Amino acid sequence: MPPQAEVLPWAITCQNLSLTYPDGGGISEINLNFGPGMTTIVGNNGAGKSTLLESIAGLRSPTGGTISLFGHSPSHWRSSGINQVGVALQDGRPYPSAKPVALLKYLDHLNADGQNPGSRPTVEFLVEAFSLTTKTLIKNLSGGELQRLKCAAALIAGAPILILDEPTAGLDPQGRRDLYNVLARVVPQQSTLLVSTHILEDLEIMNGRVIALKAGGIAYDSNVSLASAAFYMTFTSRANIELTGLRNALAEGVDITEKINGHYSITSDAPIDAAFITTVMNFCAQIGADVAQVNVRERGGVLAEVEDILLDGGAP
Repeated sequence: MPPQAEVLPWAITCQNLSLTYPDGGGISEINLNFGPGMTTIVGNNGAGKSTLLESIAGLRSPTGGTISLFGHSPSHWRSSGINQVGVALQDGRPYPSAKPVALLKYLDHLNADGQNPGSRPTVEFLVEAFSLTTKTLIKNLSGGELQRLKCAAALIAGAPILILDEPTAGLDPQGRRDLYNVLARVVPQQSTLLVSTHILEDLEIMNGRVIALKAGGIAYDSNVSLASAAFYMTFTSRANIELTGLRNALAEGVDITEKINGHYSITSDAPIDAAFITTVMNFCAQIGADVAQVNVRERGGVLAEVEDILLDGGAP
C-alpha cells in the first residue's frame, strides 16, 4: 500500500465563531477556513470585519465557537512564544515619537531570536519596498506613509499569517493601487494574507478569494458562490426615477434597479455597447435627470455580486 500524503491543518479555522457586544454588533456563527494566499474581506462599516480579524489575531476573546491557527488555539502559540500572526490594525499610530526606520529596527531586534529567522525580511528590504526613507516622526507621517509603515511592521516578524485591517483607509485610488502592488511583491506566496476593506473598488485591483460580511454574518464567499455572467452598467442620478420608460426602451432580459437613493444598476445578459449606453443617457436627458459616475463592466463577476449584496437587502 503506498504511503498516504500528510494532511496539513488549515492555517486558520473558525468554527461557529461568535463575538457579540452588549450594545449589539459583532459577528455570529462564522465558519471559515483559510489557507495560503490572499483573502479580501469586504463589508460596510460595522459589518464585523475588524471584530473577525482581531479575534483571529488573538486580540479579542470570542463569546462562542473556536479559532485555531495551524491546529492550535491562539493562546497555545502565545504560551509557546511562537508568533504566528503579523497584524496591522486600522487605528492608532505606533510609537508616534519614533522615526519609521528606528521603529522597524526595534521590531527587528525584538524578533531576532524568533522562529524561522531565515524567513524574515530585512529592515533594508522593507524600507526600500515601502518607500520609508523619510526622517519624519511617525506622529507627523501622511496617511499613505503611515499605512505603508504599518504593513512593513506587520511583515517584519516573518509570521506565516498576515492580517491587514483596512490598510488603504484614507488613501486616494492611486495610493491604494500602489500599496496593493507593493504587497503583491513582498508578501511570500506561502503566507496566509487577510485584508479587510470597505472600498469595493479595491476588488478590481486585488486577486484571490473574496468574503463579504453583512450584519456580522457571511453574505458571500467566492470559494463557494458562483459569480454571475451578466454585464453591468451603474450610474448615479436623482433619486426615485420612474424606470418603466427606460425598461421599455431597452431589450428584454434587462433588469434595472435603484439600489440606494440615486444609485442605479442595470444588468444585461447581452454585452452593453455604445448604443445601449446612449439609450440610457437619452432617456435620462429627456426627463431632465443629470447622470454621473457611469461605470460599465464587461462581466459582472465578484465585484458586481458583492456590490449587489451590500447595497441591496441580500443575505444574510
